[in-house]
Amino acid sequence: MGSRKTGEFNPPEEIVVLTCDVCERDIGYLDGRRPAPHLRLTRHPNGGSLDDQAPAVVLCSKQCLCAYAEGLTGLDRTSRSSADSHR
Repeated sequence: MGSRKTGEFNPPEEIVVLTCDVCERDIGYLDGRRPAPHLRLTRHPNGGSLDDQAPAVVLCSKQCLCAYAEGLTGLDRTSRSSADSHR
């Protein structure tokens, strides 16, 4: 019995698929294409170094952005225009 090589060995390929942090919907594609349009939010100041500033949140739509913003705490500020009108 003989043996033969039937094809090339291709090492496994890592594919990162983005997932919305609010609704957990997939944003990326399994075949490695460019991900669908999405939003990345970072909180400043970011504690990471310049090359290591991962986004705090990845969102897929305006609706998820609104849902995420409703749950934020500690960032409530009055706008400058409304603060000046109270003086």
